[in-house]
Amino acid sequence: MPRSAYERSKGVEQVTWREFPLGKGIALSILEETTAAGRQARGQALLDVLDEAAGLPACKLTVADRPQRHRTRGGKLELKTYGYYRIALEATPQRGSIRIYNLTAIRQQLLAPKVFLETLLHEWVHHYDFTGLQLDRSPHTSGFFARIRDLAETLGVGFVAPPKREVSSSAAPDDVTVATDRLRPGGVPPPKWIRDQVLALFGRSGRSPG
Repeated sequence: MPRSAYERSKGVEQVTWREFPLGKGIALSILEETTAAGRQARGQALLDVLDEAAGLPACKLTVADRPQRHRTRGGKLELKTYGYYRIALEATPQRGSIRIYNLTAIRQQLLAPKVFLETLLHEWVHHYDFTGLQLDRSPHTSGFFARIRDLAETLGVGFVAPPKREVSSSAAPDDVTVATDRLRPGGVPPPKWIRDQVLALFGRSGRSPG
Protein backbone atom coordinates (compact mmCIF):
# COMPACT_ATOMS: atom_id res chain seq x y z
CA MET A 1 0.00 0.00 0.00
CA PRO A 2 1.41 3.42 -0.92
CA ARG A 3 2.58 5.49 2.01
CA SER A 4 0.59 8.58 2.90
CA ALA A 5 1.92 12.07 2.27
CA TYR A 6 2.41 12.45 6.03
CA GLU A 7 4.55 9.31 6.26
CA ARG A 8 6.59 10.22 3.19
CA SER A 9 7.15 13.76 4.45
CA LYS A 10 8.24 12.50 7.85
CA GLY A 11 10.73 10.09 6.29
CA VAL A 12 12.66 12.64 4.19
CA GLU A 13 15.03 14.89 6.14
CA GLN A 14 17.18 16.34 3.34
CA VAL A 15 16.64 18.19 0.09
CA THR A 16 17.98 16.35 -2.97
CA TRP A 17 19.85 18.53 -5.46
CA ARG A 18 20.77 18.01 -9.12
CA GLU A 19 23.60 20.47 -8.53
CA PHE A 20 24.82 22.32 -5.45
CA PRO A 21 22.85 25.56 -4.94
CA LEU A 22 25.27 28.49 -5.02
CA GLY A 23 22.98 30.76 -3.07
CA LYS A 24 24.91 31.57 0.12
CA GLY A 25 25.81 35.09 -0.96
CA ILE A 26 22.22 35.85 -1.95
CA ALA A 27 20.87 34.40 1.30
CA LEU A 28 23.24 36.54 3.36
CA SER A 29 22.35 39.62 1.32
CA ILE A 30 18.67 39.10 2.14
CA LEU A 31 19.55 39.63 5.81
CA GLU A 32 20.79 43.12 4.93
CA GLU A 33 17.64 44.14 3.07
CA THR A 34 14.67 45.85 4.72
CA THR A 35 12.37 47.17 1.99
CA ALA A 36 9.61 45.01 0.56
CA ALA A 37 10.87 45.63 -2.99
CA GLY A 38 14.45 44.79 -2.07
CA ARG A 39 13.48 41.65 -0.19
CA GLN A 40 11.29 40.55 -3.08
CA ALA A 41 14.09 41.03 -5.63
CA ARG A 42 16.75 39.23 -3.59
CA GLY A 43 14.32 36.59 -2.38
CA GLN A 44 13.27 35.85 -5.95
CA ALA A 45 16.92 35.54 -6.95
CA LEU A 46 17.39 32.94 -4.21
CA LEU A 47 14.27 31.02 -5.23
CA ASP A 48 15.52 30.94 -8.82
CA VAL A 49 18.83 29.43 -7.66
CA LEU A 50 17.07 26.82 -5.51
CA ASP A 51 14.57 25.88 -8.22
CA GLU A 52 17.33 25.49 -10.81
CA ALA A 53 19.56 23.45 -8.50
CA ALA A 54 16.71 21.13 -7.46
CA GLY A 55 15.26 20.85 -10.96
CA LEU A 56 11.90 22.33 -9.95
CA PRO A 57 9.48 24.58 -11.85
CA ALA A 58 9.75 28.27 -11.06
CA CYS A 59 8.25 29.67 -7.88
CA LYS A 60 7.20 33.33 -7.81
CA LEU A 61 7.73 35.50 -4.72
CA THR A 62 5.61 38.45 -3.64
CA VAL A 63 6.58 40.49 -0.57
CA ALA A 64 3.59 42.53 0.54
CA ASP A 65 4.45 45.81 2.28
CA ARG A 66 1.57 45.39 4.70
CA PRO A 67 0.93 43.84 8.15
CA GLN A 68 0.63 40.10 8.57
CA ARG A 69 -2.86 38.67 8.34
CA HIS A 70 -3.99 38.03 11.89
CA ARG A 71 -6.87 37.38 14.21
CA THR A 72 -7.44 38.72 17.71
CA ARG A 73 -9.67 37.61 20.55
CA GLY A 74 -10.41 39.76 23.56
CA GLY A 75 -7.92 42.34 22.33
CA LYS A 76 -5.09 39.78 22.22
CA LEU A 77 -3.36 38.31 19.20
CA GLU A 78 -4.64 34.79 18.61
CA LEU A 79 -3.27 33.92 15.17
CA LYS A 80 -0.95 35.49 12.61
CA THR A 81 0.34 34.47 9.20
CA TYR A 82 3.96 35.19 8.26
CA GLY A 83 3.29 34.11 4.70
CA TYR A 84 1.90 31.29 2.64
CA TYR A 85 2.54 29.05 -0.35
CA ARG A 86 0.07 28.48 -3.17
CA ILE A 87 0.28 25.79 -5.83
CA ALA A 88 -1.73 25.37 -9.04
CA LEU A 89 -1.65 21.60 -9.39
CA GLU A 90 -3.63 21.60 -12.62
CA ALA A 91 -1.15 23.80 -14.47
CA THR A 92 1.62 22.44 -16.72
CA PRO A 93 4.18 23.00 -15.42
CA GLN A 94 2.78 23.33 -11.93
CA ARG A 95 2.92 26.95 -10.78
CA GLY A 96 3.99 27.75 -7.26
CA SER A 97 3.93 31.12 -5.55
CA ILE A 98 4.98 32.46 -2.16
CA ARG A 99 3.62 35.53 -0.41
CA ILE A 100 5.31 37.02 2.68
CA TYR A 101 4.15 40.01 4.70
CA ASN A 102 6.88 42.58 5.42
CA LEU A 103 5.31 44.10 8.55
CA THR A 104 4.35 42.53 11.88
CA ALA A 105 0.70 41.97 12.70
CA ILE A 106 -0.07 44.39 15.54
CA ARG A 107 2.76 46.93 15.82
CA GLN A 108 3.29 46.97 12.05
CA GLN A 109 7.05 46.94 12.48
CA LEU A 110 9.52 45.61 9.93
CA LEU A 111 9.71 41.83 9.99
CA ALA A 112 13.08 40.81 11.46
CA PRO A 113 15.62 39.80 8.77
CA LYS A 114 16.19 36.30 10.15
CA VAL A 115 12.45 35.71 10.47
CA PHE A 116 11.93 36.83 6.88
CA LEU A 117 14.62 34.49 5.55
CA GLU A 118 13.38 31.55 7.62
CA THR A 119 9.85 32.16 6.35
CA LEU A 120 11.13 32.20 2.76
CA LEU A 121 12.96 28.89 3.24
CA HIS A 122 9.93 27.41 5.03
CA GLU A 123 7.60 28.23 2.16
CA TRP A 124 10.08 27.02 -0.46
CA VAL A 125 10.18 23.62 1.24
CA HIS A 126 6.42 23.44 0.65
CA HIS A 127 7.23 24.07 -3.04
CA TYR A 128 9.81 21.28 -2.91
CA ASP A 129 7.29 18.91 -1.33
CA PHE A 130 4.70 19.40 -4.06
CA THR A 131 6.93 19.67 -7.13
CA GLY A 132 10.03 17.72 -6.03
CA LEU A 133 8.75 14.97 -3.74
CA GLN A 134 5.44 14.96 -5.65
CA LEU A 135 3.36 14.90 -2.48
CA ASP A 136 -0.33 15.73 -2.81
CA ARG A 137 -0.10 17.80 0.38
CA SER A 138 2.73 19.22 2.49
CA PRO A 139 2.15 18.63 6.20
CA HIS A 140 4.30 20.11 8.95
CA THR A 141 6.04 16.89 9.99
CA SER A 142 9.35 16.44 11.80
CA GLY A 143 10.82 15.62 8.38
CA PHE A 144 9.49 18.88 6.95
CA PHE A 145 11.28 20.94 9.61
CA ALA A 146 14.41 18.81 9.14
CA ARG A 147 14.37 19.74 5.44
CA ILE A 148 14.23 23.42 6.37
CA ARG A 149 17.27 22.99 8.63
CA ASP A 150 19.10 21.04 5.93
CA LEU A 151 18.34 23.76 3.38
CA ALA A 152 19.48 26.53 5.71
CA GLU A 153 22.72 24.70 6.50
CA THR A 154 23.35 24.04 2.81
CA LEU A 155 23.07 27.80 2.21
CA GLY A 156 25.34 28.58 5.17
CA VAL A 157 22.56 30.25 7.16
CA GLY A 158 21.73 27.47 9.60
CA PHE A 159 21.29 30.03 12.37
CA VAL A 160 17.89 31.04 10.93
CA ALA A 161 16.48 27.51 10.95
CA PRO A 162 13.85 26.43 13.49
CA PRO A 163 14.96 24.16 16.36
CA LYS A 164 14.43 20.43 16.03
CA ARG A 165 10.91 19.56 17.01
CA GLU A 166 8.56 16.61 17.20
CA VAL A 167 5.26 17.04 15.41
CA SER A 168 2.41 14.80 16.49
CA SER A 169 -0.42 16.18 14.36
CA SER A 170 -1.05 15.25 10.74
CA ALA A 171 -3.37 18.21 10.23
CA ALA A 172 -2.89 20.24 7.06
CA PRO A 173 -0.69 23.34 7.49
CA ASP A 174 -2.38 26.72 7.54
CA ASP A 175 0.16 28.36 5.20
CA VAL A 176 -0.54 26.26 2.10
CA THR A 177 -3.40 26.54 -0.35
CA VAL A 178 -4.05 24.70 -3.59
CA ALA A 179 -5.69 26.57 -6.44
CA THR A 180 -9.27 25.34 -6.85
CA ASP A 181 -10.52 27.57 -9.64
CA ARG A 182 -10.66 24.57 -11.95
CA LEU A 183 -11.36 20.89 -11.39
CA ARG A 184 -8.33 18.69 -11.02
CA PRO A 185 -7.44 16.35 -13.91
CA GLY A 186 -10.21 13.84 -14.54
CA GLY A 187 -12.96 16.22 -13.44
CA VAL A 188 -12.65 15.26 -9.78
CA PRO A 189 -13.58 18.01 -7.31
CA PRO A 190 -10.80 19.03 -4.90
CA PRO A 191 -10.80 17.00 -1.65
CA LYS A 192 -12.39 18.35 1.51
CA TRP A 193 -9.06 19.16 3.19
CA ILE A 194 -8.21 21.59 0.36
CA ARG A 195 -11.62 23.27 0.54
CA ASP A 196 -11.26 23.57 4.31
CA GLN A 197 -7.83 25.22 3.92
CA VAL A 198 -9.17 27.79 1.48
CA LEU A 199 -12.15 28.48 3.73
CA ALA A 200 -9.90 28.91 6.79
CA LEU A 201 -7.49 31.21 4.98
CA PHE A 202 -9.84 33.40 2.99
CA GLY A 203 -13.28 33.05 4.54
CA ARG A 204 -14.82 31.36 1.52
CA SER A 205 -13.65 28.84 -1.05
CA GLY A 206 -12.50 29.78 -4.51
CA ARG A 207 -10.89 33.11 -3.62
CA SER A 208 -7.33 33.58 -4.80
CA PRO A 209 -4.76 35.43 -2.66
CA GLY A 210 -4.13 39.02 -3.69
